[in-house]
Amino acid sequence: GKKITTRPIAWYSYLNVLQLSSKWFVTSDIGERHFLDNGNQAQWLVRSKINYNLGQNWDAGVGFVYFETRTTDPLSQSTLAVPELRPFQEFNNRQKFNKITLSHRYRLEERYFRKTENDQLTSGYNFNFRFRYMFTFEYNLYKSTDNSRSLNIKAGDEIMINGGKNIVNNKFDQNRIFAALNYQPINNLSFEIGYMNAFQQRSSGKDFNEGNIYRLSIFHRIKLYK
Repeated sequence: GKKITTRPIAWYSYLNVLQLSSKWFVTSDIGERHFLDNGNQAQWLVRSKINYNLGQNWDAGVGFVYFETRTTDPLSQSTLAVPELRPFQEFNNRQKFNKITLSHRYRLEERYFRKTENDQLTSGYNFNFRFRYMFTFEYNLYKSTDNSRSLNIKAGDEIMINGGKNIVNNKFDQNRIFAALNYQPINNLSFEIGYMNAFQQRSSGKDFNEGNIYRLSIFHRIKLYK
């Protein structure tokens, strides 16, 4: 039958946007994720991408992520960290209507997982594709007259679909529904606290992970042009 493993997880991240020009920007972030019930590390990651503003509220980007995943099982005693190399491509659309902002992100990932055997890394990588679509609704609760301070509420959903010959029973990868509060105390710096429910199908097709994810993020924007 269907087996669902539920676990509480904390995600911390620092995200930096370098605005190179009116057309080009580079986004980099580092993230740490661990289980709340025992403090064991689940994952850490570094990610960077460059985006180009296409006009008409669209931009396109390419990027790369390095992941190390220790385990998806909070009770595991294994200390093995499995590397994942993940190039990706994306298109983003952002529409603003007074106090409301609607965002759509379409992302294609190429995922290379280091092969393992008997709790050891072996040579070579397993490969699969993943397609992700994310919709975000943002509502401005408060904005100071000089636009330096603001408070926004966010909510959204992201669905992920697997592809490739190694994917047999879990074409559906996961769904993530989320809500967050974003506070900007000064220009170009904001803090976000949020909750995400991630429901993921494992490769068996019968086993599922449900993550109750509590997120704390810092966003920092640096403008490098006049």
